Amino acid sequence: MAAEGASVNNLWDNKIFIVAVIADLIAQGIKPIIHYGEYHEWKWHLLLSNGGFPSSHSAAVTALTAMVGFTQGFASPLFAISMIFSGVVVFDASGVRQEVGKHARTLNAMFEEFKLGDRFDYKQFTELVGHTLFEVVGGIALGLLIALLSLRIPFLRSR
Repeated sequence: MAAEGASVNNLWDNKIFIVAVIADLIAQGIKPIIHYGEYHEWKWHLLLSNGGFPSSHSAAVTALTAMVGFTQGFASPLFAISMIFSGVVVFDASGVRQEVGKHARTLNAMFEEFKLGDRFDYKQFTELVGHTLFEVVGGIALGLLIALLSLRIPFLRSR
């Protein structure tokens, strides 16, 4: 069921979708810049990597949820669904995936310490897969900022 005044013909007419994608792309795009500012080296693979500051997962779902609230109302069922969805994603990004990263570090250390790589078909596990609380909060703040700024862009305003 389409919201009043919404186009169902083209996904790119969906301002909620566009703002969430923009938030994700901006969050992911500034990771190499932030890394360069801190370490004075470019790591372009950060454009496609998990983890790091800010959390693109948190930025995207926050922008999505904020835009649903701004356009559909904060008492709407869609906002409630978005809030629950966002909570699960943020918890997963910071909690579950952070634990996976810790496990990967431990396993990598064990394989190195006991020279287990020679006995097993072993490829080093990716250690940076989750987010710290700081990275998640940064993503939430960025997502909210992008959603608020999008309200000032005529193309993205309600029609």
